Amino acid sequence: MRFELSMMFRAKISNNFYYLVLVLLAVFFLGLTGVFLPAQSFLEKTLIIPTKQKVYDWQRFLKKDLSGCQLQNERDVAELKAKIASLTEENAAQKKLLSAPLPASWQFLPVKVIETKEETLTISAGEKDGARQGMVAVLGETYLGKVSLVSEHQSQIRLPSFLDERLLVKVVANTQIKGKGLLVGRGQGDLRLEQILASEQVAPGDLVVTNVDGKDLLVGEIEGVVAEKGEVFKSAQVKRLFNPEELDTIFLIRGKL
Repeated sequence: MRFELSMMFRAKISNNFYYLVLVLLAVFFLGLTGVFLPAQSFLEKTLIIPTKQKVYDWQRFLKKDLSGCQLQNERDVAELKAKIASLTEENAAQKKLLSAPLPASWQFLPVKVIETKEETLTISAGEKDGARQGMVAVLGETYLGKVSLVSEHQSQIRLPSFLDERLLVKVVANTQIKGKGLLVGRGQGDLRLEQILASEQVAPGDLVVTNVDGKDLLVGEIEGVVAEKGEVFKSAQVKRLFNPEELDTIFLIRGKL
């Protein structure tokens, strides 16, 4: 009797296992057809994004200290210096925009940062909100990066320090352009300015800016210069003037009116 019960129990387990395998295979193939996309979109909007936002807010609250305030003050001062340097290149028609921090013709999409990870920002705006790949993200007059990945309700922005991210920039001080180069991301917040002509007199404290639709946006500040005798080019270490983990509301540039 015990032997018969044991055999029946094993047969039942075996049948349940096969049923489970069949169900998993059916779910897998249905997933390939896109039938679960509406459910995925619903979960993304109602569960994933709110959860990421709460976790990110708590992380910002726990890590907030005086260094964040100091960095913000440095960025504000540097933005002002970059703006003054940029104004010398603007013509008379552009100078009427002096009262506005950014061109009045630009349109902006305000978005919330919900996660920072591996030199990327995740924002709570996706394709349905108007976010598009390649959009530039800004904080005031500071360049934050470009949208690299878009889903229905959220997107990712690559910071300039993202590994091998490249950006054409120029170096300015006071009202002069002191040099140009290629800013290369090295990961973990590290930025290196390369291909600076050896004859260009860049120095620590100079500002690094990039041009977006005719407007110079602040990227960072020169920390140190590396030059070798006899070389055509030199490089420089660049410090960014914002803390990704302190970002809250930022803006995507939609385009011009």
